[in-house]
Amino acid sequence: MAIQIKELHIKVKIEEELVHSDRSQQINPLKVQELKSQLVKECTREVLEKLKERKER
Repeated sequence: MAIQIKELHIKVKIEEELVHSDRSQQINPLKVQELKSQLVKECTREVLEKLKERKER
């Protein structure tokens, strides 16, 4: 029996715990976007790999 994924939603909430009470350090928005993009690419790659493994069986 085949499994077909038509839509996949992944929600993640990351809360950063501050070690120091110094809030003057802000994360660069471009860096945040880059990290999000990396995460999405890695998740997509993993899902495709799992689907490929399942298809080969």
